[in-house]
Amino acid sequence: MANNGKLKVAWEYFKGCANVNLKLRFDLLSISHFLGRWIPFAFTVGVITGSIAAFMDLLIVEINKLLSFHMILFFIYPVLVALFAGYALLIDPVVGGPGIGYAIVHLKTKYFLPARLIFLKFLTSTLVLSGGFIAGREGPSFFIGVAIGEWLGKAYGFSKRFKNILGLIGGGAFTGALLKAPLGSSIFAMELENMYDFDYSPFVPMIIASITSYLTFTYFRGESAFIFLTKKPVWTLDSIPYLVVMGLVISFVIYVYTFLFHTGCCVSQFFEPLKRPVIGTIISLPILFLLFFAVHDTEILSAPADMKIVSHLAQVPIPVWIDALVVLGVMIVTSLTLGFGIPGGLVLPNLIIGAAIGNMFGHIFPEQIVMFSLAGMGAALAAGAKTPLAAIVMITEMSNADVVIPMTAAVITSYTTSFGFSLYLGQEIDIKPLIRGAACRGKDT
Repeated sequence: MANNGKLKVAWEYFKGCANVNLKLRFDLLSISHFLGRWIPFAFTVGVITGSIAAFMDLLIVEINKLLSFHMILFFIYPVLVALFAGYALLIDPVVGGPGIGYAIVHLKTKYFLPARLIFLKFLTSTLVLSGGFIAGREGPSFFIGVAIGEWLGKAYGFSKRFKNILGLIGGGAFTGALLKAPLGSSIFAMELENMYDFDYSPFVPMIIASITSYLTFTYFRGESAFIFLTKKPVWTLDSIPYLVVMGLVISFVIYVYTFLFHTGCCVSQFFEPLKRPVIGTIISLPILFLLFFAVHDTEILSAPADMKIVSHLAQVPIPVWIDALVVLGVMIVTSLTLGFGIPGGLVLPNLIIGAAIGNMFGHIFPEQIVMFSLAGMGAALAAGAKTPLAAIVMITEMSNADVVIPMTAAVITSYTTSFGFSLYLGQEIDIKPLIRGAACRGKDT
């Protein structure tokens, strides 16, 4: 009887091993499917987005060089671009604004972004980012990348149930190349789409696509830090309480900025689409003049093309009143331009605001100004976009500087005290009515 009991136990053990082996065999099949389909797709997305991003960057830089021949061009050019943007809004109003809010909502629909819309977004965004505006690259890049990911996924034969992941892979890859931050942009894309419910499922193909896109971009455009630093960041433990206070200040400033920006978006609706960007741009020109004379350079007007203003704020102490003017000016100008339909992202405005506030706090610890400015950038991005992890990684990649520990103190503070509002409307609003609205536009949306 004892032997029978042992045989029974052995048999149960054997069955368990057989089940495990069976499961392992199915896991291998899943891995083979993943390697044979998702990885080639990720590499393809990376090469295509990296190539298009390199071409877009080339156009932005070359047009900016033409504008740099004479300062007055930086104030004439925006009005001409605003006129073009107005006509683009007549064709499709989705062209205007940051684009990320719409893209986040669009990802949850079963429709594809039309080619005409993508071409208009690419063209108008390239003109805007070339100079005269304070606009980030991530808005257009994420929007265009989502479309590339979706359409390539369709060409690869993926079903529509994967459309959300396909779009995120494309959006993260294009943004990673154009911001020179592949890892941070991948995390940025996932945190944007799942603001308080982080999902790792698309991470592997997304990071492969982003790294491939970045390598393709650097092959054509060369390798350089987006935020160029000549000083090495240093920090001490006694600066941590000041970083926490700075995080609180940034959280409040971003709250005010969010209110101003969305107010600008609402006020713009009182004007016709054709006139909307022109009106906002013309009203903002005096403030741009003021910012230009305050910093004594065209850096603020060329910010999307070269990021020199951010590098300057990150390491050169400037008077506190100029820092405050930069913060207020950026909030008003972007609310009147991006809020009135000029296409462009909100990451750059957040970085400038964070760097300026960090520059203020850097006066307390002059030798630590680089650390305070970089931490301020991360804190502003985390508060505005609700992407705390991406903010830390992106600033580290953009600057090639390690300030993770002090930056985390500022980021956690600004992020946790800024719940309830976001610069990107698509993160906060109920998407069901918008999905129904997208369906009403037709199958091409």
